[in-house]
Parts: sequence; C-alpha cells; structure tokens
Amino acid sequence: MQTLNLFAIVKVNLTNIKIWNKEAILLSAMILFHVFSLCCSAQSVETRADSGSIPRITRENVPYLVDIKNANDKRQTILYFHPDADIKKYPLFVYKPNVEKINPISNESKIPDDILDLPIRIVNDTQGRDSITIRELSKDKILVLDFWARWCSPCIKAMDKWQDLQPEYNKQVLAVGMMLDWDFMAELMIKEKGWSMPQLVGPEVWLLNAYFCGRSVTGPSAWVRNNVFIGIPDTKADTKRLLDRLIAGDISTIPQELRLKSDIR
Repeated sequence: MQTLNLFAIVKVNLTNIKIWNKEAILLSAMILFHVFSLCCSAQSVETRADSGSIPRITRENVPYLVDIKNANDKRQTILYFHPDADIKKYPLFVYKPNVEKINPISNESKIPDDILDLPIRIVNDTQGRDSITIRELSKDKILVLDFWARWCSPCIKAMDKWQDLQPEYNKQVLAVGMMLDWDFMAELMIKEKGWSMPQLVGPEVWLLNAYFCGRSVTGPSAWVRNNVFIGIPDTKADTKRLLDRLIAGDISTIPQELRLKSDIR
C-alpha cells in the first residue's frame, strides 16, 4: 500500500511539473513577445526620429526628442543648497533637447494638434491638476509661455512683471512659467516669490522651448492665440501696450517690428 501511494505521489508530482513547465514556457513566451514588441516599437520610433519623420509627437516619443539624464548623483549637493527641495516629488533629471530632430514652428502658423494636446506636468494649478495641455491652457485667451530659470535675473524680473499684470488681464491673458531649470525649482520659487501663475516642468517644456524658439534658450516668451503661434516679442517691447492692441483687435499677431531680433530662430 505504501509503495502504491509513493508511486501515486510521484505520478501526481510529475504531472504537476509538466503542467507547471507548460505554464512557465507559455508565460516566458508571452514575456519575450511583449519585450520584443516594445523593442521593435521603440526602435521604430527612434528610427523615425533619426530620419525626422515622426508623424506625431506624443509623451511616449518625447525621450527621442529630448535627452533625459538621471542626476541623482547630485542629490546631496542639491539638498545642501536647497534643503526644502522636494526631490521625491520632482526627481533629479537633466534635460537636453535634440534640436536637430525638432522642426521649429514658423510665426503665424497654426500649432498642430499633437503639440496642442501633449500632456505636460503642471505646478501651482488652481484646479489641482497634475498635467495639462497647451490647448487647455489657451482656450479663448492669449497664452504667454515664458521660458525661464532661477539663475536668469532678467527671467525672474519678467515673471514678476507677469505676476503684476495678471490681475488686470485675467480674463484675456494667461501667463505660464516654463521651467528650464531643475523641476523642483518651480515649486520653491513659487513659495519664495508668492507667484500665483502656473508653472510647467519636465522634458516637454524643453521640447517646446526648441519648438517655439528654435533652440534651447531662456528669456523669450512664446505667445499663442486661437491655437496660432503669433510670435515672440522683443524684450524691449511695451508688453502692456502690445496686449491692449491685441485685445482691442487692432492687431492679430505680434508686428514684425516688435518681434525679438536675434538669431534664436
């Protein structure tokens, strides 16, 4: 009887092993297929990016347009100089746009849907959202995308200026900070300066910087109205007068003589 039971146990275990082996093989095959599909998809996107023929810009292919480098090795230094930096919420990454793969938009051109609908991480949103799009931000307002960094003194002055102008033009204009610095810096500066304006952070901001400005540069502000890129005003232009003329309908875009005169585009 004991011998029979032993054979029965061995038989059952062998059967279980065979079943487990089949399941393991099937699971392994599924995993390999999934990884292979992802690799092929990634390679396909990378190939199209290298050839400049990406049909649509999505969050998934942003890494092929903007290099994203983990900078966690700078953690101790960052926390030494900025002890209040929330690097759990805003991990340390360094971004660098591949400008040769980004085709800049022309003045007075309609912004394509993939740019308008690209999700971007937002800080200081009045509705508590984590991400937003250019389309959602602009709606029926003049949207000012101000590219700045903490180390850029003129940029800080420009952000302060928009903070002062925003209450007067609240119904017609929305100024948004575009962070070209550590992501955590947006939240720190909001607290330090008392800004009420939303800020956008992440690799998408660097992509948009090259898309609107032609290269990576702090200082300029890209203006959008009715989903059309209406230009980058010169830093010496009278911002208030320019806004008044646009709102009154005297002009529909930033006049050539008031556009930024530089080699950024």
